[in-house]
Amino acid sequence: MKKVLITGSSGQLGASLQLNDYDVMRTDIFPQGDQENFTILDITNELHVKNLLEAEKPDVIVHLAAMTNVDGCERNPDQAQLINVKGTENLLNSFSGKFIFVSSDYVFDGENGPYIEEDDVNPINVYGKTKLESEESVRRLSNDWIILRTNVVWNIGGNFKASFADWVVDELQNNRLIRIVADQWNNPAWTVDIGNVIETMIKHDGKGLYHHGSSRVINRYDFACMIANVYELNTSLIEPITTKELNQTAKRPLKCGLITKKLENDFNFNPSKTLSDIKAAKNN
Repeated sequence: MKKVLITGSSGQLGASLQLNDYDVMRTDIFPQGDQENFTILDITNELHVKNLLEAEKPDVIVHLAAMTNVDGCERNPDQAQLINVKGTENLLNSFSGKFIFVSSDYVFDGENGPYIEEDDVNPINVYGKTKLESEESVRRLSNDWIILRTNVVWNIGGNFKASFADWVVDELQNNRLIRIVADQWNNPAWTVDIGNVIETMIKHDGKGLYHHGSSRVINRYDFACMIANVYELNTSLIEPITTKELNQTAKRPLKCGLITKKLENDFNFNPSKTLSDIKAAKNN
């Protein structure tokens, strides 16, 4: 049985990644809930990484650990560089098996999305720049790699800080007015669907760069309204605004999203429908 080491297993995607047919070792800098086979791992500590990988000898690494707070990365570029780039390189420098790296549509500038794998990259914020630099490190330091770009990763019911969907449900259930941008476009990806894609890629020994997302590109406001409708919450509490009105620290790419044709062709992948995913998440 192949041994798979997951970094960032306490995040919303890591916690959803099951990989039942593998010997899974879950790692993170801090534990989240009751995780089996869990080990503390600080990916920024090169010696710690080296010692753990030499002792455990995983066949596959699924690298999810990252600094994903976009404004936080903008305010602390050195920390973003340390976690997102140096942390990735620490793993790669002590590992020769299959390396699966989850990246982001923020490697693009959002001028003309949705994007295919061959489109020119041009990140406009620190987070996107560190994800792109990490991609380049993966290509340079690994002989057996997958880069899986995805976007607006969401989950419901896990109480994760990064979960947009959880936040929307919580705010509306408490009758709080929320302001959501109507000019940022993506095809949101449910953690369960991403997990299925990663498992398929391991099973079929995938290689190369792939884009993942749901079947429809929508804006964040419409996504929030879709969530509210499924949960029978008050959509009048959702106010559409522009990104400029938020005055965020980091620039956001506006017209993004990822075209999944390559994933569909190579792995017989059927893009999921966001509305169906929300209904399924609610019933889980």
